Amino acid sequence: MKYKQPVDAAYRNGNLHINLNGPFSSETAVELSSTIAMFYEGRGNIFIHTANVTSVEPTSKSVLADHIKHLGLPCERLYMTGTKGLDMSPDNIRVIVYEKKKKGCCGRCKDCGCNSEH
Repeated sequence: MKYKQPVDAAYRNGNLHINLNGPFSSETAVELSSTIAMFYEGRGNIFIHTANVTSVEPTSKSVLADHIKHLGLPCERLYMTGTKGLDMSPDNIRVIVYEKKKKGCCGRCKDCGCNSEH
């Protein structure tokens, strides 16, 4: 069986995207901040995707905040995505929560019938 790494990073469209997998612990918070410091090239934004996080350890939020500050990471370029990001994100990081779209609809169609209430 193949296991996913807790922190997986890749550049796409000029931005650093990081997928978190499994429980978000203090150790994962340290690995996340270290990964950002190692991979971020000083351009674009940093998106931290939380959809695959299974649980959030209470102390992990403060550990992440401390390490981001200690490493001098650009908080103005950090974004967490997903509802779990609300529990994980220090106060100086923005969180993007996507609205769930109807199955089969991208939600961007102009005058689309699936955007109207039935």
